[in-house]
Amino acid sequence: MRITIDHSAKTPVYLQIKQAILAAIRDGKLVPGARLLATRELAQQLGVNRSTVAMAYDELLADGVVESFVGRGTFVARQTLAEVTALEGRASRQPPNRKMVWEGVFSERAQSPVVESLLDLYQVSTLRDVISFSGSFPDAGSFPTRDFRNSLHFAERTLGDEVYRYGPVAGYERLREYLAQRMREGGSDVTAENIIVTSGSQQALDLIARALISPGDTVAIENPTYPGAMTAFALAGARLLPIPVDEDGLCVEVLENVLRVQRPKLVYVVPSFQNPTGACLSWERRRRLLALAREHNLPIVEDDYGSHLRFDGDALPHLKALDDTEHVIYVSNFSKSLLPGLRIGWCAAARPVITRLMAFKQNSDITTSPLLQSALWDFCRRKRYDAHLQKIRPIYHARRDVMLKRLEADFPSGTVWTRPAGGLFLWVTLPTALDATELLYQVRQQGVVFSRGRLFYSDNPKRNTLRLSYGHVTLEQIERGMRVIGTTAKAMLGRGASRAAERFHTQTVPLV
Repeated sequence: MRITIDHSAKTPVYLQIKQAILAAIRDGKLVPGARLLATRELAQQLGVNRSTVAMAYDELLADGVVESFVGRGTFVARQTLAEVTALEGRASRQPPNRKMVWEGVFSERAQSPVVESLLDLYQVSTLRDVISFSGSFPDAGSFPTRDFRNSLHFAERTLGDEVYRYGPVAGYERLREYLAQRMREGGSDVTAENIIVTSGSQQALDLIARALISPGDTVAIENPTYPGAMTAFALAGARLLPIPVDEDGLCVEVLENVLRVQRPKLVYVVPSFQNPTGACLSWERRRRLLALAREHNLPIVEDDYGSHLRFDGDALPHLKALDDTEHVIYVSNFSKSLLPGLRIGWCAAARPVITRLMAFKQNSDITTSPLLQSALWDFCRRKRYDAHLQKIRPIYHARRDVMLKRLEADFPSGTVWTRPAGGLFLWVTLPTALDATELLYQVRQQGVVFSRGRLFYSDNPKRNTLRLSYGHVTLEQIERGMRVIGTTAKAMLGRGASRAAERFHTQTVPLV
């Protein structure tokens, strides 16, 4: 079956696809029971967005022309020639009062591959009917909801109407002072004037990208890395320059070689329990990275989602704590260690940087909730945050250990994995014959999901990798879920690698 698309025609592209499929059925080129190409495959063949093909298939499905089966695909249903001819005539005319056709309306950025990958990544993160090793969520069972509720009541009683008004763009002053003091205790030379409170660390990354990146600029970024950072920089127009990661974090020697021939605008790094590998940037590499920053006048964006979640070994200083020349822009949040729903993060940087970020935040959301900021300040000043960290570290330690035990016992020979000293997840590399997409498809049928590793790469993705999060699963769920993944991987290896499964059609959830 050959489909020709006329982008200059008044008929929407999805209706052209529908008409072509109906014509192929009428002419006998597609017989009852014939399997249609997967939406992604046909979209690539036609050079259109996958959602356009999905709209055409949905139309055919609604008309009863095709049948769709989860895990098997879409097939031509049994139709009489008269029925197909009638449907074909209807398809050639766009019905009146039809819903808005959004295809072709979205911006180039909204239809970019990086956005498609981001949506793909988070489609399975919060499914309720599965054991989910996807997403980097903290343990909901440990949420200090009663204590935080008390702090909310305190903030409301003490500050009154103030918490319901617009607050300072930079954030609630007392919270900023607390954050600055906490960072000074860790060795960073900052004051409240160097801090802006944001709606999670993702907003901080978006503001940094908008303030520092011009279209065409290059950003040196870990490979693999946090997809939210890739998206923030790519949507600002940056070209991503991938730098490999090993067991000691970012390969600084590779970056050093790159800097001899290229001048990236900045380098993005997650030095503590790197997302997704769980690796920690070594002491020597931290010092060398800062030396390169000084030598090349290179800003470093340090994303510290979870250095406070260490449960093994000695803590390493933040890059910001080692930085006496204001090259480091430090980003952190309370989402991974406290309550994700707060959506409170912060950025610490030189005053000129904070000033620019404030201008963009003013235009973005004016301010982060004063009520939540003031409640968080009260919660922290009463040492409840420190007590919470003391409570959850051994929980994550135990879960990581069970996950490592199951990797050793259940996964096929040739599998390798990281052993993080903290954080929320570890990284698995399967034997090269296995495809993590097919494995995900197989284990989803058994009630288990994980994050495919290929979605964390900006370049040269490895299809046999996956990220496993232990933050929000119980010990019993880890035992059962890991056994399912491991035994399924062994079975797949035994019968040979099969075709990659199609993407799941599930609800998209927030970036984490």
